[in-house]
Amino acid sequence: MKKYERPVVLVNEELAEGVYAASGAVCYTFTAKITQTPENGRGTYAIQIDGKHDAADGHHSTERTVQISFNQAVTHSQSNASSVSGNGSSVLILEYTNESGNYHNNAEDNIGLGQLYVISDAGLAVTGIVCTQCNMDCSQH
Repeated sequence: MKKYERPVVLVNEELAEGVYAASGAVCYTFTAKITQTPENGRGTYAIQIDGKHDAADGHHSTERTVQISFNQAVTHSQSNASSVSGNGSSVLILEYTNESGNYHNNAEDNIGLGQLYVISDAGLAVTGIVCTQCNMDCSQH
C-alpha cells in the first residue's frame, strides 16, 4: 500500500474557472472546467472532467471515486457516474465503474469522464477535484 500524501490544489487563473488538483494517495490526476453557465432555457452548469491514470506499478482500474468541490452548494443534475452523493452541499462524490460506461483504464491512460451537470446559484466555481479511490484491479490484467 502506498504512503498517503496530502492532496495539493493549484488554481490556474488563466483558465476560466478551471482547477487542477493532484494527490499522491491515488494514481489519478483530474481536471475540471466549467464549460457552460446557466442561460435562458438551460438552468445547469456544465463541467468537463478529464483525467490521467498514471499507475507506476502498472495496475489497471475499472472503478474510481472522484470528489469535486465547489465554492457553494450544488445539486447533481446529470453525469456518467454510476452513483453520486453530496447533493445540496459544496462537495459531490462521483463513482465511476464499468457498469456506468466501460471505464477500464490501462496503467497510463488519458480519460474523459464526460460532462457533469449541476444546478447552483450564480457565481459557481470549482475549488478542487481529487480521486479518492482506485480499485487497482480488472479482470483483463
